[in-house]
Amino acid sequence: MLKKYLQTQQDNFDAMRSRHSRLQQLAGQEQQRGNLLAQHIGSLENNQQMLCSLSLQNLSGLKHIMHDLAAEQQQRSALAEQEAATQQQACNKQAAYNLAIEQLLQQRQQRQQLQQQRREQKQQDELAMQMYQRQRMSG
Repeated sequence: MLKKYLQTQQDNFDAMRSRHSRLQQLAGQEQQRGNLLAQHIGSLENNQQMLCSLSLQNLSGLKHIMHDLAAEQQQRSALAEQEAATQQQACNKQAAYNLAIEQLLQQRQQRQQLQQQRREQKQQDELAMQMYQRQRMSG
């Protein structure tokens, strides 16, 4: 029964690792989006072609919006990284739990083997005693 439980926990661990992998990918994508946004903002700041005041006002408004987007993207990226780190901690706990169950199963198996060896030794001792008593009675 404990083996079935261990298998269930192992399946759970595999699902957790898969989720962690997806979260890491998502965090990487969010980081990449942030980098692309920062590059785009940088390209706007280096644009010296606009001489009209209306164009400069539009550019200023666009820069403001882009900076707000960049801040929001930074938060999304940090949140994705935090979620991946939290999932990694959960994976670590699950791995430790699975290891403890495996060790418990090994201890049980060793204990059962030892009990079996003792039973076999007891049977051999009883047989040896019976043979000794028969030889003594017949001899």
